[in-house]
Amino acid sequence: MLAPNTLLQDRYLVLRLLGQGGMGAVYQATDRKFGNAIAVKETFYSDVQMRWAFSQEARLLNGLRHSALPVVMDYFSVAEKQFLVMQYIPGKDLEQLLEERRATNHGAFMPAQVMEWADQLLDALEYLHAQEQPIIHRDIKPQNLKLTPRGEVILLDFGLAKGILSEAPKASPSGNSQSIRGYTPHYASLEQIRGAGTDERSDLYSLAATLYHLLTGVMPPDAMTRMAAEMMGETDLLQPASELNPAVPRRVSDVIKRAMAQQPEKRYATAAMMRQALRNACRNLPVTSFHRTPTLVNEWVGSLDDSLKSGELNSVIIPLGQSNARAEWQTSDAKPVLPRPVAKKSTSAKKQPRRMHSILYAVSALFLMSLTTVLMTYRSERSTMGFLAGAAELVSASRSTIAATSSENPMRLEVLRYYLEVISTDKVTARATGMMPLTLGSRFKFHFKPRQSGYLYLIALGKNGRLQTFLTEHPIPASGVTTNYSAGGNDYQFPDGGQWFMLPRDAESAPFTIVFSHEPLTTPDFLALPSGHELNESDMQSLAALRKQSSSASPNLVTLADDNQPAVAVQTLAVRDKSEPVVFDITIKKK
Repeated sequence: MLAPNTLLQDRYLVLRLLGQGGMGAVYQATDRKFGNAIAVKETFYSDVQMRWAFSQEARLLNGLRHSALPVVMDYFSVAEKQFLVMQYIPGKDLEQLLEERRATNHGAFMPAQVMEWADQLLDALEYLHAQEQPIIHRDIKPQNLKLTPRGEVILLDFGLAKGILSEAPKASPSGNSQSIRGYTPHYASLEQIRGAGTDERSDLYSLAATLYHLLTGVMPPDAMTRMAAEMMGETDLLQPASELNPAVPRRVSDVIKRAMAQQPEKRYATAAMMRQALRNACRNLPVTSFHRTPTLVNEWVGSLDDSLKSGELNSVIIPLGQSNARAEWQTSDAKPVLPRPVAKKSTSAKKQPRRMHSILYAVSALFLMSLTTVLMTYRSERSTMGFLAGAAELVSASRSTIAATSSENPMRLEVLRYYLEVISTDKVTARATGMMPLTLGSRFKFHFKPRQSGYLYLIALGKNGRLQTFLTEHPIPASGVTTNYSAGGNDYQFPDGGQWFMLPRDAESAPFTIVFSHEPLTTPDFLALPSGHELNESDMQSLAALRKQSSSASPNLVTLADDNQPAVAVQTLAVRDKSEPVVFDITIKKK
């Protein structure tokens, strides 16, 4: 064990012990070169194979970049000891947090919290499993999941990951071989316990078992005990999560049960499929996040802060005019009642219209500046509710008056945002808007985030150069998605599950037509058919009619910085009929 104030490599100053296990210890330390907090992992391995696994873990993690994975900065050996220097993740692991809840009689975690974590982790597993040599973690459990103060979950401890050990020496110098088949019984699949080989579905089992524990507060029965019971003719000992915790939706419980099937072939084939299944099961699940308050007003305050930082003033005004924004996330049907100010007659309404026009804009700008200051000062729910109650009508009145006096600049609202996730030929991942050309050979996929829930449709050129549907009510299974429904405020990827678009080599550009509707579309009828349908002349006429129908929306594509990354906001006139679909085009050109 290392004592506090131990200096390693004349750079890393050990501060305290964070945790210890049978094979190593983890310390909090300070990087004296940069002055930031780090974590130092020390191993107690003496066997050649185990030491090799540790060095491979360092190389593996150093090359990975994902928000749910720690970043490794350094690796070194001192005598017989090996050390791994990585990003320090503040916070507690989910096992500790669950125990604290149980100790204070709070029970298991809220389903909405657990589903947020599940979505982050499945995205990380999709990333790991899609590596050139797929990485199987093989030890997912609450103790290996760290929760940051921002509510983000981080997957730790890759020491047992399959993909690390593929080139490990088979025996130590003494001739003895030590197995690295470690696992945690209650979270390990049957094939892992029996040593029959693991794959992506083994990680899905472990994650599902972890979700089961977090949702119910009950550790799931281990796979061997379940198998023994089945061999004796008894029913599966895995009791549905929804029976142990009535707050867990039955559909969520069914997804977890399928992912914990004893036979791998009965589970979801990929992390993307399980992720989509959970998203579908959570459509009407109220948001009660670990780091967000489950009220419509506080949801609006969060989006307001983001909008003010990014300078999108239109987005600030929009939610006040949409009383049912994100309706499926509300925890109550009650809507805030906003007091109406007494209107005063103006004796100079007809005088100096240009001056009045300027004054209205000035008042609105001053109001928004004041609103920012107040919200930064008063963050409690009661203060925010009281302030918004008085402010909402002022914004609404200003919005109506400005719209009436300025036909040259009509009010617009944001329908959705999108960006392209691009992987270049040298495997560098970046974000793009699609406005600039992409390098030949680049792969890309779309990320959509609608303001309100709705349905996405996508039409593009097929292999034979004719337009065909790629996303409809019935997506192509190979696309990795199972539905075209996108929940408001959530990220919707297409394609998903390791699938990507590529620009045709013989084409200079690739046009994509995107349709978004709050309700499923039955017209044109090809949008309700299975994806892959090639558009004929009649279909082209129907598509033109759909464009004409949505022409009043006049969609504008506005580039913006979303989390300091390029993105595009699709805006339409605020006066449009909400039942009208929005149709817009993205043409991706080749360098």
